[in-house]
Amino acid sequence: MKKRALSLLMAFILVIGLLPTAAWAAETGPQGSGTADEPYLIGTAEELKWFRDLVNGSTDAENHRHVCAKLTADIDLKGDEWNPIGGNDGYATSYYAGQFDGNGKRISNFKITAKYNYAGFFSYVKDNAYIHDLKISKASISSEKNNAGGIIGTMIDGTVEKCSFDGEVKGLNTSRGYAGGIVGYLGNTSKTSPKITNCANFGSISAGYAGGITGYAKHAKEISNCYNTGRVNGSTRSGGIVGQNMYGTKITNCFNTGAIEGTGIGAIAGFAGVKITNCYWTQPAVGKGGGAGTINEDGEVDSIASVAEKLGDAFDKDASGNVILKWETSSTPAEKNPRIVISGGSTLQMTNSGEQPHTTLTVAYKGMENRTPTVIWSASNDCVILTAPDNASAADNIRIAQANKPGTVTITATVDDETIEPATFDIDVLPFVSGLNYTNTATGGSEPVIGQEVRVDVVTIGNKIFSSDKLSFAWWNNTTNTPIAKTTENTFVVIPDSFNEWNYLGVDVFYNGAPIHSHTDHQQYVRSAEYGKAYVVAQDIALPTDITEETVLTLPAVHTKDGETVNIEWSSKDIAITDNTVKLTLPESGKKTIKLSAKCTLADTNTAAYRTFTIYVWSPSSADENTLNEAASKLENMGALYPQFGEDSNVQTMVETRLAKEFPDVGVMYTGKTPMSATENEAHSDISDNGNVTYFYTDLTTTDLTTTLQRFDTYKASFTLTCGKETKSVEISVIVYWDADKVRDFMTKEVLDQTTLPEQTTEALMLPTSGKWTTISWTSSDPTIIANDGTITRSTIDQQAVLTATFTFNFTNNTIGSEPSIVLYKVFEVTVKGNADAADRAALYQQKLDDALAAPGLKDFVTGEKLTADANGVYTTSNDIQFPTTRDLKIDGKYTPVVITSSDPGVIEAPTTPNSARVWVYRPLPGESAKTVTLTMKILDRPNGPQPGDDLSAMRVLASKEIKVTVQLLTQAEIDAEIALMKRVKVNYWDGIRNANTDQNNVTTDLHAFQECYLDTDGSLTWVYDREDLKNHGIVPVPLDNWYDQQIWRLFRSSNADVVAHENLLVTRQGDSKAVTITSYLSSETLGRYAEKYPQNADFQKLYKQPVTIDLVVTGTQYAQGVSNTVRMQAAKRALAARPTVTVSFSLTGRGMGFAESDLKYAEGSTVYDVFSDLLAEHGYTCKRRGSYIAAITSNSGVTLEEFDEGKNSGWMYRVNGELVGRYMSAQGLKDGDRIELYFTSDWTSEPGAEGWQKPGKIETIVNADGSVTKIETKSDGTVIETTTWRDGSTLTAETSPNGRVETVEKRADGTTVETVESASGEITASVSVPKSVGSTRVDIPVSKPTGSMVAVIVHPDGTEEIVRGSVVTETGIALRAEGDVRLKIIDNAKRFNDMADHWAKDAVEFASSRELFNGVGNDAFGPDRSMTRGMVSTVLARLAGADTAGGETWYAKGTVWAVENGISDGTNPEQPVTREQLAAMLYRYAGSPAVSGELGFDDADSISAWARDAVRWCVDNGILNGVGGNRMTPQDLARRGQVAAMLMRFLQATV
Repeated sequence: MKKRALSLLMAFILVIGLLPTAAWAAETGPQGSGTADEPYLIGTAEELKWFRDLVNGSTDAENHRHVCAKLTADIDLKGDEWNPIGGNDGYATSYYAGQFDGNGKRISNFKITAKYNYAGFFSYVKDNAYIHDLKISKASISSEKNNAGGIIGTMIDGTVEKCSFDGEVKGLNTSRGYAGGIVGYLGNTSKTSPKITNCANFGSISAGYAGGITGYAKHAKEISNCYNTGRVNGSTRSGGIVGQNMYGTKITNCFNTGAIEGTGIGAIAGFAGVKITNCYWTQPAVGKGGGAGTINEDGEVDSIASVAEKLGDAFDKDASGNVILKWETSSTPAEKNPRIVISGGSTLQMTNSGEQPHTTLTVAYKGMENRTPTVIWSASNDCVILTAPDNASAADNIRIAQANKPGTVTITATVDDETIEPATFDIDVLPFVSGLNYTNTATGGSEPVIGQEVRVDVVTIGNKIFSSDKLSFAWWNNTTNTPIAKTTENTFVVIPDSFNEWNYLGVDVFYNGAPIHSHTDHQQYVRSAEYGKAYVVAQDIALPTDITEETVLTLPAVHTKDGETVNIEWSSKDIAITDNTVKLTLPESGKKTIKLSAKCTLADTNTAAYRTFTIYVWSPSSADENTLNEAASKLENMGALYPQFGEDSNVQTMVETRLAKEFPDVGVMYTGKTPMSATENEAHSDISDNGNVTYFYTDLTTTDLTTTLQRFDTYKASFTLTCGKETKSVEISVIVYWDADKVRDFMTKEVLDQTTLPEQTTEALMLPTSGKWTTISWTSSDPTIIANDGTITRSTIDQQAVLTATFTFNFTNNTIGSEPSIVLYKVFEVTVKGNADAADRAALYQQKLDDALAAPGLKDFVTGEKLTADANGVYTTSNDIQFPTTRDLKIDGKYTPVVITSSDPGVIEAPTTPNSARVWVYRPLPGESAKTVTLTMKILDRPNGPQPGDDLSAMRVLASKEIKVTVQLLTQAEIDAEIALMKRVKVNYWDGIRNANTDQNNVTTDLHAFQECYLDTDGSLTWVYDREDLKNHGIVPVPLDNWYDQQIWRLFRSSNADVVAHENLLVTRQGDSKAVTITSYLSSETLGRYAEKYPQNADFQKLYKQPVTIDLVVTGTQYAQGVSNTVRMQAAKRALAARPTVTVSFSLTGRGMGFAESDLKYAEGSTVYDVFSDLLAEHGYTCKRRGSYIAAITSNSGVTLEEFDEGKNSGWMYRVNGELVGRYMSAQGLKDGDRIELYFTSDWTSEPGAEGWQKPGKIETIVNADGSVTKIETKSDGTVIETTTWRDGSTLTAETSPNGRVETVEKRADGTTVETVESASGEITASVSVPKSVGSTRVDIPVSKPTGSMVAVIVHPDGTEEIVRGSVVTETGIALRAEGDVRLKIIDNAKRFNDMADHWAKDAVEFASSRELFNGVGNDAFGPDRSMTRGMVSTVLARLAGADTAGGETWYAKGTVWAVENGISDGTNPEQPVTREQLAAMLYRYAGSPAVSGELGFDDADSISAWARDAVRWCVDNGILNGVGGNRMTPQDLARRGQVAAMLMRFLQATV
């Protein structure tokens, strides 16, 4: 019987073991069936996790996402990491949609550290879910992604009711993350209507968009009967109830008593897009937030208890009188009343120079009726400097907090009333990170080693190490662009599986969650574990450091530590080493420095570590003398003294400080001075006999600082150094700057006291920007009320803002040394009076938007045709869409930017930059269906113009319009047709580039690079060479791989650039015929980009970056026209069959590496870089490069030589035929017999041939004749930075990189900026910004090699381009007139005419035709000596003015009408040839008929018609019109086409 029972038991166990997990769980789960009537009853942590796993494990076949539950007890999760209900994969396909009844119970003590979207107790909730009567406390929730909430991460639809949260929610994505105490992100589209009601938050909330109840509300039904008492901090938007509220979400019957911090703050909403009613707050300094939505005017109260009845029946009071929700069973802390509150900026980011940032702090008095007791301010440390505003009338409740050093400081405000508790306010001062120090904690070296721990220290200004418990770090493998680990510690073990040797290690650094350093900066190589072992042993080797008697030193050949052995190879440039011994002899005086290098190779490996030993061999003379020489050398290397006002008072003390640490035994005595910048009597400063400094000052009321360069004094100060009985004299330059106190006194009296603003205003404020010798800048506490430029935005009620004026003295010195800025502050509290008509502005812009969408409307980007909506208002498209531009809208995009958003970026991709007007359409693929997408076009309000860090999503929306677009299906037939077109273009590639050549084996003239090829209506291929002919569909050349590294070719690459140039394909014929290969990549304009979106689609890959090559023969000049076809063809066949080669030799030498090869055969046109690359691979070497610049080489034995390894001037160089070459290897073509030497030098500045090169690290300062100062800095990598500063403060900075790339930034005193980039391949782009107050002004775009056919092209925001016909060529570049914000590029738009080669007007015709002012006369001829009609001239001037001259009854009709309307011509006789005086008159009137004087000295001056005299005189005076010989003007002679071109060129040069 027992055996049978045992058998049955075993069988039962076996059966249970085979049951599915779900079946077992169902048997052991909580009571209930999961329906709304019979929910699962949850009473323990295990049952709660079971319920979560049931929901999260749902499949399509078994959907448990709608199951219901009810709590029966409080649940403590004991600090566990909680996996949200609804899933943690961050996808909207995982969600919860059931009913969850908290039953008044509490879930507590858990954490969520999410690297996914939707972090909360519930992750993603939709489908009318209902979550109610739930309390969550002691919870810590953080997310690196988007949407974190105390109860729910994201709620698309449903209801949250009677819930509360107490804990912390942190959205670590501080730019776009959303976080709320109840819900992170609420709502989504107009088809959903979620709501939150009867909820409370007591926790701390922080993110990009942060709200006490929700971070972001969009298309939600309502937020009602809710309140917040927790701290809310949003870096973009921050509100007591909601961070940003949009699209109709009603907020009513809510209140906030919590502290609101950050940017874009509001007591109820940081941004209110709709009306907010019956809401109240007790934070007066916070204000009402931004946005067009209104809020009840009586919302600010001293106590919420005073409005409890107004809030309605949902609220009650607890025993202490605090207002709470009726359903709550626990009390909330009683409000402190009365009290004071501090408001201001909570974050300051330090800069690396100049004035540090500041914020204005204000104390608000709450519940104190009319009492304003005196405020006493204090700071917990010196991270900020607190100063009172410099205007004497400023109240003591305002302070300026200026960043001083990084860290966190607590500001405390105390009033002289013991019943009122002090207010505190924390400010994070973020450091400026100048570098990172890497330390291998195992080896003590700076190189990270695989398997070992590395520590990184943050280095700030002054090479100081910054540490704080608020720092956190994220470690990256930069080589693979992979994040590895995120820690709060600054140490990290280099993971073997995540790194290979020579990978780059990088670190992101955060302070209190805010990024302060990117992992792409200050990266470090990772070394192998074997290297780490060798390094430790190498560091254990000991040699003497000081030798005082003659010695024979034996150097070890091996060394062992902790069981690891290295073999040592010794070398030195300073002394001979024989059999590992060196003989050290004493010098006659001073000391001799010997450096020994040890290569320590780990036994049985090829891995080596290097160590350098420095030995000082001392002379028999006094050690004290040596010490003095060392001290004097240190002072010489440290350079001049720059006493800082307020810090340094005595030059002797400054020198003592310099020597104290390294030379404590050296005494210093100041012995006198010699004035250098002025005589003793002219000096405006002094250094007294005991070294005390009297700072520089001259009477600023009478001295003209724009005409004098003496703004500081320079002295030679003499010092005697003593050590023991020895003495030594030294001289040090001393620069004495301004007496800042006296300057401030002058500024206060002459500028600050004279600067006033009204206390109230209804109009824009005229904010002064300058005073005597002073620049005034302005910052507003709320730019949505008063912008930094004084523009105001009136609402329906009175609003206040505090304007802080910063007064900066213009003439502190930044040319020699770095004098601190002299700055004063003054604050103004200004009330902007309410305006009942404030909504009119929004209505005006809405009308502008509606009008532009009606005409010109939406256009097909490819065809240019206007799109028409159907009866339901839906547009249909197959191509990209062109939206109305800012010009169509008739608005200034600088102050009212336009943005476009898409509901489905996968189908229609909207631009990411404002004021762009093109959207990119991706059609559904064959087999799918057409898709309808909602596009939203918005006009935003940016009253103070573009600012650094602008967040467009946080700006007020002036107008918006939703547009529905149906995107048509992409058919397979269309794809097949485009593939067929690609094949045809590839086959006929020769036709696209041949120009006037007819035979690819007989190229005799320039080729022509095409821009596009499309299929014409007759089925033929049409090749496009000019921008105006582009169709935006067809096949186009696209950038070749690696073009950016080489910077010498991009779209068209030639195998022999000496014969056929890269890019423009200009031909230079050689003596003999040459074979050349041209290479391009081709893509489909319309479908090529689909290849990147669908990389697995084989058809799309056929339309993207398709390589095409063609072999050509450029016929030699010896085969002239008379040579027979047979001879020429034979030469062509020889060139193709056996392309000429050159024979070269190559050698590579460096410490521990090298090889040499001779008799190397390379095709003609190859470069030094080709040889280097081939031989490096052949010998098993590798390199680290930037473009073709070689930074490091590693041999096949593992030895590495990198720039700076042997000193600051060490690195790789190359010679050709014994001479240094000043260009990259990829730009150096091979010649037969070239001898190439690549070698490592310890000091490139001493190399023969480098004498004329700038030395790295050198800074030259030049005072120019006009008073400007030019500073030239040459960096160690060869980069040259040249900065010129003019007297008015204008600057021009040009940075030239070793690869030839030039970046230029011009900043004028009037605010105009011009930023230009010229790549190494010659591509030139520029961005110009001209303030409104300046209007139209001349700007100069620098060009390294300007030519007459170069012209500026405006690149409009929609991508269209427009030639600037008025742009002219100067000696240094291109000049033009500009207004507002303009993006430009410079192109060579040369037109070729076969009758201009030797004509005197060649340059002028090249100039005029490249600007497309007029064209040739046919058959590639210009006809320079033909006459030109009056109608032609009218048309040319109309084109110059930008008028549309196309169409009309005749080709000149529109130009003539324009000329009549603008007073240029009377319009008569348009077909009559124009005379010289008529042309002069038309140009004169075009210029505005300026005043003239004087007489003409031509012998035939009397023959000039009276009506033309002033015009001819003006043209002659400005060099536009010249005589014709014999001192004659011949005014009635006809003006020839060449003469007109010349006059146009001179006219534009004179008037630009």
